[in-house]
Parts: sequence; structure tokens; C-alpha cells
Amino acid sequence: MKRNLGLASVVGLVVVVVLYFYFSRESASYIEEEIPLEEVTVIPEPIYKFGIPLDQYQILEGKIKRNQTIADILLPFNISNQDIFSIDRLSKDVFSVRNFVPNRDYTLFYTEDSLKRAAYFVYEPSPLEYVVYQLKDSISIYKEERAVETIERTMAGRITVSLDHSIREKGGSAALVSAVADVFGWQIDMRSLQVGDWFKVIYEERQVNGQPIGIGKVLGAEFNHIRNDYMAYAYDQGNGFDYYDDLGESLQRAFLRYPVEFSRISSRYSKSRLHPVLNTRRAHLGTDFAAAKGTPIKAAADGVIIARGYTGGNGNYVKIRHNGTYTTGYLHMSKFGSYKNGQKVKKGDVIGYVGNTGLATGNHLCFRFWKRGQQVDFLREDLPAEKPLSDEHIVKFEAMKVLMDKKLNDIPMEWVEDVITASSK
Repeated sequence: MKRNLGLASVVGLVVVVVLYFYFSRESASYIEEEIPLEEVTVIPEPIYKFGIPLDQYQILEGKIKRNQTIADILLPFNISNQDIFSIDRLSKDVFSVRNFVPNRDYTLFYTEDSLKRAAYFVYEPSPLEYVVYQLKDSISIYKEERAVETIERTMAGRITVSLDHSIREKGGSAALVSAVADVFGWQIDMRSLQVGDWFKVIYEERQVNGQPIGIGKVLGAEFNHIRNDYMAYAYDQGNGFDYYDDLGESLQRAFLRYPVEFSRISSRYSKSRLHPVLNTRRAHLGTDFAAAKGTPIKAAADGVIIARGYTGGNGNYVKIRHNGTYTTGYLHMSKFGSYKNGQKVKKGDVIGYVGNTGLATGNHLCFRFWKRGQQVDFLREDLPAEKPLSDEHIVKFEAMKVLMDKKLNDIPMEWVEDVITASSK
């Protein structure tokens, strides 16, 4: 009896083992057939524009037309007049829909369920910024900035007509012309450049999605004027970048040489000048810079706006007190910048735009300069320089200069061969 039980146990164990391997194989086969690896579905990530998923909406892209309002755009997409009123009211604290500019881009996101209805409206006031007007559910408005990439660029050019012509011929912008003129403004009179003068410049270009939107700072430059070399290096001692020559002396003065983007001086300071409108001889106690309407006007130095308004002769004007000694005035503006009376401004801040308001025959900036309450000729003033390099920064500056000289020397000069530059001496 015991022998038979032992045999039965052995047989049972064998059967269990066989069944285990059989069903394990069948299960594995079943699993392999049920979910073959090559048929696994990969769900793609949704694509976004302005942070809005494109797979959920239809889009309409366009440009703002002259005199077009947001109501003209949204009413056909079933946004009510009451909602448009709410958008107008709420947008004032972010970006008013009344400030749309013709030819600027917009994108409309809408649904086509039972009816065509706008869900988002996006306006792009600049290549850097965009404003989102959310229209579905509750209305909300917010502004975003795109990521900016800074690229280091180089340029070399030879003067044939003017600095402006040479830089634009190489694909540079008006902003780069102004930046180079500002760097060397107190060392070189840009009106006296001669054919054959040349320059090299290393500068920052700001890009959004690979497209340039402006420039940053000039990092280093070399200018050969009448066979004399002038060097400029950007260096930060802890309070922002300033420019120094190859001996470490500051190139900058407390005031900009050109308060309007580099332009032609059309009339200088004079005790007796024939007035172009009144046709009588009278003192002209300022410097006129001819420039296109809308050209930005920059604060010549740090200070406080002490007057901002309109008079018949001056047109739209701004006056800035810089310290107990110096005050500046900016006349005939087409419109003001965002700074109000009593506000502080920094050197280079845009305080207005060139125009011909008041007694003016053409678009220009009349720049006035007071020293201890008396108007003086700005171009003849011996103005104070910015702070020199401190002793603790001299070694770091020299190391930076060696690297910058190498970069400048590596910029090709296509119009000559075997040129010995200041940076390679």
C-alpha cells in the first residue's frame, strides 16, 4: 500500500511538471501573438504654438490692416460685442487692443464644432513679444517673451562713402552703425572719415528662432582713421560694460556724443544764424541732428526729466537735469517715449522720437546743452570721462585684451592683402 502511494506521487509530480512547461510555453506564445513589438503604437507629442496645442484648433494667420480693430477680426468668429468690450477693458493693464499697429502679425485659434468660434487671439507687437487673449471659458490676457539667443558676430569694412553705407553694405543694421559711432564718438569725428579708412568690429547679435531681432553690445573694435589705429574693448568692472582703449583708459564720456542714432549734423551752435522759418538772423544755441521721422532719441546721460511738454517754438520737447552742472534739452519730437516728468533715466534710454513739431522745416533733433545755467556748444565742451580701470581689474583686462586682439586679427579684410593691423603688431 505504501509502495503504490509512492509511485502515484512520482507520477503526479511528472504530470505537474509537464503541464507547467506546456502551459508556460502556450502562455508565452499567446503573449507574443497578442502584442507583437512591431505593432506597438507610439503616440506623438502634441505640437504647440504660443503654448497652445495645434491639434485642438484651426488657425488663421494674418497681419493687422490699417484702421482694423479687434472687433473686425473677432465678430465673424462668434465673439459678442459684450465680450469685445470686456477684452478692451481687461487689456489696458497688459497690452491694450487699441495699440495695435498696422502690418504686425496675429494668429487666431478657433474651433469648428457646431459653429466657428474663436478660442485664442495672439498679437505680436514685436519679434520678441507676443500677447495672448484667451477667449474661451473666462477671458484672460497675458504677455510672453520668446527665448533670445545671443550670437557673436564679426564684421570688417572699408569707408567708401560713410560709416553708415559701409556697415549696411555688409548687411549690418542702423543699430550697429549707432553702436560703433557711440564707441568711438569721442575719439573720431565721424563726419571727417576718409575714403580708405577701415574698421573691424566684434558684436553681439540677438536672435529669436534663428532670426535676428537686434544687437547687443560691441565686444571689441578697431578703427583705422587716416592711418591711425583706435582700439576699443568692452569690459565690466562690476557696474556694467564700459569701453577702454589699449592702455586701459576710458573711451567714454559722461555724455553720449550722438543723442540720436548716428546722423548728419545739419546745423551747429551759433550766436547768429538765419532762421529757416522766421527768415531772420538770431542765435541758434543748439546742435541740430538731421534724421528720419521716428528715429529714437536717447538720453545723453543719466538724469531726471524736469520738463516734458509742448511749446510753439520747441514743439514736443524733453528737458533732463543730469547734476548740479549739466542740463540737456531735446526739441521738435514727433512723439514722446514712455518716461514721464520727474522720472529718472539712464544714459541711452529712449525718451522720444525725431519729428518736426514746432518751428521746424524738416525732421531733426535740436539738442540743447546747459552748463551752470548757460547754454553752451556741446561739441566744444571738454566733458568728464567715465571712471578709469581700477588697479584690481588691470590684470583681468589685459588677459581679455590679448584674446580680443586675436579675434580681431582673425577677421579677414577682403579689400587688401598682408595688412598689418594694430591688433597684430
